[in-house]
Amino acid sequence: MPCRPNPIVTFAPIWAENQLWHPKISDRQAILLLRRKMEKKVSFLRAYRGWRASGAREERELGEGRAFFRWLQKHQISIDWKEEDFNPHPYFNSPDSPQHDPNDEMSKEMSFCVKPVRVQDRNIKLYIQDTDMVTLLNMPYGHEEDFLELVMRYVAFRFQLEKWRAPAPYFLNWVTNQGVRPIFSAGQLGFRALY
Repeated sequence: MPCRPNPIVTFAPIWAENQLWHPKISDRQAILLLRRKMEKKVSFLRAYRGWRASGAREERELGEGRAFFRWLQKHQISIDWKEEDFNPHPYFNSPDSPQHDPNDEMSKEMSFCVKPVRVQDRNIKLYIQDTDMVTLLNMPYGHEEDFLELVMRYVAFRFQLEKWRAPAPYFLNWVTNQGVRPIFSAGQLGFRALY
């Protein structure tokens, strides 16, 4: 069933400070946390408990995810993630979901993998930056349209612009200008939490 797969990731509950916490971290902050790489790494459990024990400063002003991330920055640490620490949305784990190709240089720094589309007898693979994809997954308004249909329309538009040798807008800007917001079906996006 089509939807907007939010949140992208849910985090495991943690006992800290005599309380069971269910970390509520925004999609944008979740991507930053999963991608953060520092020389010093600690477990998610240890990091989260340490942050809570420190008083979880700035949580009220910044929100849980940003405050936790700032605490990690201050202590110059990242998280040594384990599979049980988080769960990606089930739409990203469908048997039809596209997978990142380890030999594809273009997708090395990207969390999301878009299912290739066929436009004008050409197979096309579109790459979308993490920040843009998070925005697309969380668009609050617009006429709902199927994500892959939008991708195909955009690619056809890009082909036309190439003929004219005109500059092309980024996919996110094009979608926003169309007054639409994408809805997604299982198998349209893959998500690589760690790399």
